[in-house]
Amino acid sequence: MSHVSIRQLLKNFDGKPPTVAVDHLDLEIEDGEFLVLLGPSGCGKTTTLRCLAGLEQPASGSITLGDQLVFDGDRGVNLTPDKRFIGMVFQSYALWPHMTVRKNIAYPLKSRKLTDALNSGRVEETAALVDCERLLDRLPAELSGGQQQRVALARGLVSHPDLVLFDEPLSNLDARLRDQVRAELHDLHQRKPFTAVFVTHDQSEALALGTRMAIMRAGQIVQIGPPREVFEEPVDEYVAGFTGMSNRLPCEYVDGRWYALGAEIFGMQPPAGASVGSFVIRLRPEKVRLVADAADLRHGEAGIAVHVDDVEYGGLHLDVMCSVAVEDSARRQLHARIPTHDSSRAPRTVSRGAAMILAFDPIDGRTFDTDGRALALPQRALTGALAG
Repeated sequence: MSHVSIRQLLKNFDGKPPTVAVDHLDLEIEDGEFLVLLGPSGCGKTTTLRCLAGLEQPASGSITLGDQLVFDGDRGVNLTPDKRFIGMVFQSYALWPHMTVRKNIAYPLKSRKLTDALNSGRVEETAALVDCERLLDRLPAELSGGQQQRVALARGLVSHPDLVLFDEPLSNLDARLRDQVRAELHDLHQRKPFTAVFVTHDQSEALALGTRMAIMRAGQIVQIGPPREVFEEPVDEYVAGFTGMSNRLPCEYVDGRWYALGAEIFGMQPPAGASVGSFVIRLRPEKVRLVADAADLRHGEAGIAVHVDDVEYGGLHLDVMCSVAVEDSARRQLHARIPTHDSSRAPRTVSRGAAMILAFDPIDGRTFDTDGRALALPQRALTGALAG
């Protein structure tokens, strides 16, 4: 295991116009930490990983793995991947098809001439760690996707590298296997910590696996912290939207009434501070409910009239897509996720085309100013001002 330090890392790609993939990135990864880089396609997370691996050469900045400087633009240092003591687990498994599982796992030890590790049973020990010791004499073509990914993980760990890099390793697995391998990977890191950087666009993977998670946009880190902190306290609307606060209500006070998306919000009163007279509330689908009438709002709740566009049955929940009941609202959709067993969150039957009230308590959301930055005003103080 090793501490990782990235300083002012810059990576450009030529083109018309040129693209800045990693924009003067600063990042410290602690020894034994499992850091998840999360963001949409094109945000720079995979390029950052490839720079760490030595597969991309940055334009400037520096990267240090433990005590070893592996890249420095000013000093002209750029160690090739084979000279960086890292393990890598790819999205596509990348196993040698003509080699047995045993030989695939042993490959990093042989390439680094770690004879003592080979002779001491390291391959078998690592295979047992990821529950594939019974597969050692098989070929990759004889394995399932989940088994192949376990072998790829064992190969990445067998040499006890300073850093293990994961490039969306679960995305090729089906939903059941993805959950299973994710749980196994989390358990493995708890039992035998190693320093890791894990790239994904899947929020659930980031929340489950990360010691810390970093949300990236345009080659920069927008927010970094423990998963619970990032999930519950997003610093801006970009992070809020990416971590599941998909319902966006831009609230404005006009002529003594509150409006959002052109429709009146029931049950809200003007806040005491004029500085929050115009703001945005972000809410998760699980934190709203549907009621038949504004009279059904609970104390502290606000509500907005909606038209039910679609209802999807999800087993334990209904996904109800709504639009605000005003003209030109087709693209202003709101999402309610209603547990099928909880009749208090919605009538027992919600039908397409129904007129309803989307109810919410502002304290269950996150509030932002009109520039998208989280308001410093405490949520409870703001809620007290809004509740009517």
